[in-house]
Parts: sequence; C-alpha cells; structure tokens
Amino acid sequence: MCYWIDRMRYIVLLLVLVLVSCSHDSEDAIGVPSGQGGVLNVYVYPSDNPMVTRSDIGPVSVDNLERDVKSLKIWIFKHNEAAGTDLPLHYLAPAEPELQGSRAQLFQIALTETQVEALTGAANLVDVYVLANAASVGLNGLNGTSTRAAVREALIGSNYFGTASPTTDIGTNGLPMSGCAEGISVQGSLPVLSLPVVKLTRCVSKLRFVLVQSDESDTGLSLTGIHLNGNQFPETEHVFNTTSNPYSVSATYVANGISFAPPSDIAKSDRISDLLYTSQSAQDYEDLVDAFVARGEATQMGPYYFRESDRCLAGSIDYSITDTEHQVTYKTANFSMSDVPGTYNFSRNHTWIVYVYYYGGELLQLNLAYITQWSVEDREHELYNW
Repeated sequence: MCYWIDRMRYIVLLLVLVLVSCSHDSEDAIGVPSGQGGVLNVYVYPSDNPMVTRSDIGPVSVDNLERDVKSLKIWIFKHNEAAGTDLPLHYLAPAEPELQGSRAQLFQIALTETQVEALTGAANLVDVYVLANAASVGLNGLNGTSTRAAVREALIGSNYFGTASPTTDIGTNGLPMSGCAEGISVQGSLPVLSLPVVKLTRCVSKLRFVLVQSDESDTGLSLTGIHLNGNQFPETEHVFNTTSNPYSVSATYVANGISFAPPSDIAKSDRISDLLYTSQSAQDYEDLVDAFVARGEATQMGPYYFRESDRCLAGSIDYSITDTEHQVTYKTANFSMSDVPGTYNFSRNHTWIVYVYYYGGELLQLNLAYITQWSVEDREHELYNW
C-alpha cells in the first residue's frame, strides 16, 4: 500500500511540475531541475478596476495601457525584518507575465528538497514582494541578487512621475505597480506549497481637469494659467507599502509648483449642470465625463500621472473675462482637496477630477471630485484602485 501511495505522489509531482505560469484555467510547461522536492504556488492579483473620488463610491474602468503589465519581478525572502543583507530564497521574472482581467495569476517556482525544508520548517514565515513594470521608475536593476533591503527600501525618485515634467504618456514601460505580503505562512503540503494572494496596486495616481463654458455666455472667457502649488509632492517615496515603510518617505517636498499650459479654446455646452458630481456611481460619473469629452462638449486636460503625496493637493486657475464693452477683468480661482470636511490626500491608485465650468458673468466655478482618506486597514490590504 505504501508503495502505491508513493507512486501516486510521484506521478502527481511530475504533473504539477510542468506548470510555470498559469491562471486558474490555463497551464504552460516548465523545465524541472534534478533533485526536485516540490513546487511553490505564488498568486498575484492584477491591479484591476479603480476607485474614484470623494466617497469611494465604487470602481471605474481603466484603459489597457493603464492596466498593462510589461514585466514582473517576484522576490521571496525568509521572514526576518532585521536581516537587510539577506538574499532572496527565490526570485522569479516571468518572460511573459500575462496579468489581465480580474483573476489571480498563478506563478510556480520549482523547489529542491533543501528549499522545501527551508520553507516548511518550524518558522515557515516568508516575505513576498512583487513589482510590475520596474523600468517605469528606474528599478529594472533589481533582480535575484538584490538584498532584502534593496528590494524592501526601493524608492521612486523625484525624476519619475514628478512635477518637473508632468506625465501624460504612459509609454512602453507601463505604469509602476507593486504589492507585498510580510510574515505570511506557507500553506499546503508536499509536493505543492502555496502562498496567499499578493495584490498589485498602481504606484501613481492621476489628475484630470475637465473644462466647459456655457454656449449662451455673452462674455469672453480666457484661461491664462493653471497651477498646482509647491511643497506638495515628496522628493521620494517607497515602492512597497510595508508595516514600517510608509509610502511617502522623504522629509522634504518638491519646492517648485507645476504650471500647466491652459487650452486656448474651451468647449461649449448647454448642459453644464449635468457634469456636476451628485450621488451617481463612480463609473456612471466617469462615463458621463468621457461622453462629454468625446462629443466635444467638454475639454479635458490630462490625465496627468503623479506619484502619490501624503498631503492635500491645492492649486489655482488664472483667467480673464472680457465683457460686452471689451473691458477685461483678471481673476484667480483657487481649488484644494481640503475644501471639504475630513482628511484627504493624493494617495496612490486614485484619481482626482477638477471640473471647471463657466456660466457667464464674472466668476469661474469649480466642482471637485475628491480622493478620500486611505484608512489604515485599507492601506494594509492595498485594495483601492483608480
């Protein structure tokens, strides 16, 4: 009887080892080294549909470029926060990391008997770090020889998704995404071991300006400048959110503000009030804004992709009004996330919509769709999206 049990375990092991990367519905072949002891399943959940604004009223869709995973790096370390010089137990960089849709992707790592023992001992806790599109933030050099500290403390520098040159083009490297799980137990039994799902989260947030003026206005509106204030974005931030690593790590903030070139023409519509955010779902509101832009009833600036900030963003819009007697008046309208009760900040994986509209007369109006506070519980699980 023991003989047949051993034979069955051996057959199961051989079948399992032909997998390297698959969803729950697909399988691909993998070569297996000699002295094989088992496999380790690592599940990575894509950064899927985003949340919007104001009260986190639900998910909104993203386009393929915002969702694309061009490259993927997975590190598994023995859990020991003090051992910054440790090398990874395992490192995997799939050649074609297909992370699409809303399902977790399974990646499998072949284990020797020694590696199995390292993962299934009395203290079988590990730390898992997953980074997608590393080249987008200059971290392509991180690899299987990188130490725990190099991975865990990796930073997004000020020259990536920063204020010097606002990013609107995602480019061929995609958007940076990361996820980690520390101090987690290895599950299962030989020959197949598993780790809990690690969810990716985009490391940037985005800002959109949507502008409309009344088609019945008899005065001339001209925007002369749109600005975000200085001292709002940290100089650097961590790629990974861990228990001891807040996202924003820089003690200093980028002093210079950001000036956007305003559009020379602003779309006209007789349905300005329809774009005021009320209580509709996030997706309905996004669809409404997109439809207005597509029909030419609204002018959009952006979206601009920025690394996150732990501060509330604020800025101003400079404009001029020319009345029917050709008298020109120059004005400034200020906007800020802190205009509403509560604690708001430009946390990663969210969007902020600034709706700018003009009925006529002397004043430009603003309607802001805010990002809500990211609570401690949600930060731990990284479940928010934009």
